Amino acid sequence: MPVELYILMTAICLGAILQVGVGIGFSIIAGPPMMIMLGTPTAVPILLLLNTVVSAVATDRHVLKNNRRIIVTAVIGCCVGVAAGRIVYPLLSEAFVLALTACLLLIGLITTLLPLRGSIGNVGFSAVTGLSGLATVWAATPGPLMVFGLIAKGRSAKEVAKLVQPIALVAYGIAFLLHNLSGAQSISYGSSVWGFLAITLIGSLLGRATGPYLPQAVVIAAIRVVSLIACCVLFYRAYMTA
Repeated sequence: MPVELYILMTAICLGAILQVGVGIGFSIIAGPPMMIMLGTPTAVPILLLLNTVVSAVATDRHVLKNNRRIIVTAVIGCCVGVAAGRIVYPLLSEAFVLALTACLLLIGLITTLLPLRGSIGNVGFSAVTGLSGLATVWAATPGPLMVFGLIAKGRSAKEVAKLVQPIALVAYGIAFLLHNLSGAQSISYGSSVWGFLAITLIGSLLGRATGPYLPQAVVIAAIRVVSLIACCVLFYRAYMTA
């Protein structure tokens, strides 16, 4: 197995652990090496597929029962954003899409540093989830935006780590289906995808085992650090593709 593939497998495993443990991180950690190795047109749908698997493993049925209203609101917003993003995507350059996604993430990151807890209503939250849907289909990186929306809605970091999973499951799944149904690009997975799926499952189970033991301060700090890394990576990719 080439060294590059080992690096990619390690990134996928670490990304899955982080995604399940704190609510975000898979595409941010696994995305850059995958895009370098496979190219963006192939990497984005694979990231969506693997993210769907991660979210499915991480979804807690008790969370679905006790938070049905906010989850339904978020899912509807994400679906609208995903559909709009799929329509608009062919009209925009890759560099513009990446830079715009990075700007949205940066705005969301800044809001977590301000006293905005519990300050947005249903309309504002729906808008955030719609933007998250756009980021999903454009760059396979919706996590931070959805997390910021839930935090601004008044949810704790621990709650957010669980709430974001069923929402992401629907958003990633629909975005993945749209990418496959679209004739605008050819998706070729290759035999390595089975290895990607296996290591994703292992990382997801490890994240589910360790996540409950992470202190809230650690979770919120990880969210901010990972989000900042995502912004830097997206801006850099936008610069390199311009």
